Amino acid sequence: MVARQVDSLQDSSRFVIRPNCSLPWRGVVRFYLGMVVVSFGIAIAFALKGAWLILPFAGLEMLVLGAALYVVARRGCRWQTVSIKGDRVEVVEHDSTCTRRQTFQRAWAQVTLEQARINGHPSRLIICSHGRAVEIGGYLAEIEKEQLALELRQAVRPPSLTGLGSMP
Repeated sequence: MVARQVDSLQDSSRFVIRPNCSLPWRGVVRFYLGMVVVSFGIAIAFALKGAWLILPFAGLEMLVLGAALYVVARRGCRWQTVSIKGDRVEVVEHDSTCTRRQTFQRAWAQVTLEQARINGHPSRLIICSHGRAVEIGGYLAEIEKEQLALELRQAVRPPSLTGLGSMP
C-alpha cells in the first residue's frame, strides 16, 4: 500500500510504503486466543473420554500457530518512507527493531525497476546513486511497484527539467 503526499509550493513529495496488513496486532491476539480456547476445549473433551494423548499435540499445534502469527505480525510492522525535497532524496526504512536512513542527491538518483531473471519471481524497485542502492517496496504487488516506479521517477526529476521535453 502506497500513500503519497505532495507539497507543490515547496516542491516536495513523500511516499509512505507499507505492507497490506489484514489484521492489526489486537486482532491477531484475539484470533489466537479464540483458536486456543477452541482447540483446548476440543482436546479436553477428548481427554475426558480417554484420549489423553491429544493434549500435548493440541499444545504443540497452538505453539506453532502462535509462532507463525507472531512472525507474520512483526513483518507487517515494517514500512518505508521516500522523501524528496530540494536537492535530496531520503529513504528511511522503519522496522520493529531499528531505523535505517539513506540519502541521495536528487540530480544523480535513479529509479529502476529490475525485472526478475526467473519467471514467477518478483521484480525489484531500486533507488541508486554513486554505487549505493536501496530496494523500495519489496512487499508490494507487481502493479503497485510499476505505478510507484513511474511516480518516483517523475518526483525525483529535478524541478528545472520537469517542463522540458526530450532533448535533441
